[in-house]
Parts: sequence; C-alpha cells; structure tokens
Amino acid sequence: MFDNSLRLAKDHGGLLAAGFFLFFFSVFGQSAFFGVYLPFIQEELDLTKTGVGSIYAMATIASAIVITFSGKALDYMPLRIFLAIVLLGVAVGCFTLAFAVNVVILFIAFFLLRQFGQGLMVLSATTSVNRYLDKNRGKAQALISLGGPAHLMTFPLLALALEDYIEWRHAWIMYGLFVLFVLLPVMWFYMRNHQRNTHDLWEKRVKAEEENAVDAVTDHWTRKNVLMNWKFYALSLITMVSPFIGTVVVFYQRDIADAIGISPLAFAATFPLFSFSTIFASLIAGHVIDKYGEVAILTAFPFVYTAGLLVLSSGISLPVVYIGMALIGAGNGMISTAGGPLLAFLYGTKHLGAIKSLLFSMAILSSALSPFMFGYFMDHGVGILTIFSWAAYFTAPLFILGPFICRKKVV
Repeated sequence: MFDNSLRLAKDHGGLLAAGFFLFFFSVFGQSAFFGVYLPFIQEELDLTKTGVGSIYAMATIASAIVITFSGKALDYMPLRIFLAIVLLGVAVGCFTLAFAVNVVILFIAFFLLRQFGQGLMVLSATTSVNRYLDKNRGKAQALISLGGPAHLMTFPLLALALEDYIEWRHAWIMYGLFVLFVLLPVMWFYMRNHQRNTHDLWEKRVKAEEENAVDAVTDHWTRKNVLMNWKFYALSLITMVSPFIGTVVVFYQRDIADAIGISPLAFAATFPLFSFSTIFASLIAGHVIDKYGEVAILTAFPFVYTAGLLVLSSGISLPVVYIGMALIGAGNGMISTAGGPLLAFLYGTKHLGAIKSLLFSMAILSSALSPFMFGYFMDHGVGILTIFSWAAYFTAPLFILGPFICRKKVV
C-alpha cells in the first residue's frame, strides 16, 4: 500500500504537493481556526453564542450558494489564474476580519474566508487531483487531504500558545500579509508549467474518450444531469455528516472543554490524535477505494462516526474523550477520501468542477447550520454533550445508502 503511495508521489509529486498545501493553508477559512478567536470576537462585538453563530451561519450559507457558480470556473479558467484569485480573496478576508468593528463587516469577513479559504482552496485541490489522475484517485485524495489534519495539528495550538502575546486583530493582519506576499507568489511560480503539461494531457485524454465512447454523456455528466440523479443527494446526505459535526467540535471547543471539566488547551491537545487518526484512516481508505471501490468506506463510515459521537458525549474522562476524538477523526478521514473519487467514477471528469462544487456546497451548508443550531440549544440550557448524543440517531442509519450509491449504472 505505502509503496504504491510513494510511487504515486514520485510520478505526480507536483500536483499532490499543490493539493496538500491548498488543504493546509485553507485553515484561514476553517472553523477550527475561528474557534480559537471566537471568544474575543464575541466580547468585542458584544455577541451571544446564538448571535455569532447566526452571523457565521448566514455567511457560510451565502458561501455555499455562491460556490455553485464560482466553482464552475475551475472547468474553464486556467488553474494558475484561478488560484491567484482565490488566494487574493483569502488575504482580503483576513484583513477584513482584523478590522471588523460591527456585525456587517464581520459577516463580510466570514463570507470571504469561508468562500475562498474553506471553499475554493479545498475545491481546487480535490477537483484537480481527481480530474488529472485517471488511476489511484483514492490514494491521491488521501495524500492531499493530509493537509487538513496537518493544519489542525499546527494552527489552533499555535494560536492558543500565542494569544497572550499577539492581539487577535494583529494576528489576522499578519495572516493576510503572509497569504498576500508569501503564499500567493510561491503558488503562482509553482504552477507556471501546469497548463501546458498536466492540463493539456488531460484535455487530450478526455477528447479521446469522447471520440471512442459509445455514449459520451454517460462518461461525462453535466451538472444538470447530476441534479436529476438521486444518488447525488444520497451521497450528499452522507458527506454532510462530517462537516456538520466537525464544525461544532472546533467552533465550540471551549464549551466542550467546560462541559467535560478540562481546560481549553487540554481539549485542543486532542486535535493531534484526531489528526493522526484522520491521516491513518484516510490512507487506508485510499487503498481500499483503489482496490475494492467506495462501497466499503461508505458503509463503514456511519458506524465509526456514530461510535465516536457516543463516546465523546459520555464525557467521562479525558482518556475517553481522546478515544471519541480518534473515532470521529477516523470517520472524517474515511469520508473525506471517498467523495472525490466516487464523483469522478460515477459522473466523469469533464465537468467535475461544476459537479463537485454542488457537493461542496452541501457540505458548506451543513457546516453553516450546525453552529447556529447547537448555539441555539446551548443558549436554551441544553448541554453540548447531550446534543452530540442526539446526533448519533441521525448518523447511525446512513450505512444503508452506501451499496446503492456505488453501483456504476446511475440512470
């Protein structure tokens, strides 16, 4: 398994590295990072949990709507130019958050960071590897997805360690300057040969497939075709679980720590285990997908994630919390690896940007709703661990859908 991954990295190292770092630096638009600064934002703008959760939800819902249009640009715009626009948007979002003095500016900042950071940076990475590789997509998806747990291990702990030394607004100014003057120029230089090498080879392959295919529409579905297919909605239902719950875990990490009776830093220390579990499960899932298909992963994921929710919601002790976070991390790794290869398998790669933006929009929408919903119940006296136990009733039955989704015949 690992020999194949090393060979894949050797043959397509440039594309995989770009995908990894897009995942890694998408942290500026991820809930895990916002969660660290949330108490300061609430205090300065005098917001309740429901209030800030509502603003965050509205901005994320707006991002979910917009990405169904902005994501289509991946199908016709040169990737290098697309990424430059995306990174510029992230930098502007960082600066906007740093100068947020009211809820309107806060909404704009959340929208920009969710759209360009959490949204288009990750969409660019996953769409590119699943489009340009015709083999080993599972392993490739697993390898670039390692950027997610890597940033989770790095940035929240770093921000917590530095919060006594760097005022939060100054920190976001520094993040914006880093994206603008370091990350953007490096990515622009790094992707200079992509269009005439990797992209041109893919276009020739798609043209050959269409000329030789009996029914080219079946091989390369349009977004309109996909929206009429029930499997897309069933897959969306499964893939929404992880962002829905995961957003809450990092967004309300201080509240979880209080409910368990530990310090916020002690709970943040569970993120490395969560990340290692995600990495391990992602690599295993990539191997399983390439060898046996996605059905095993889609069937096992609900059981693993439900077990994690039930263990975490018990809140018995810190070691038990570690086990719960490890199980949730494993489920996260499994489902994050399965989605991209399955879309390419079912619907082709020609319109993958437009199709994947739809699935991504569903995931973003779920991550928008959960902070508001959890915040509402918490403001009305329901403990966050109790809400996690409720969620298990939804996640457990989803294993039924996997075998039906993964059948090749989709009409």
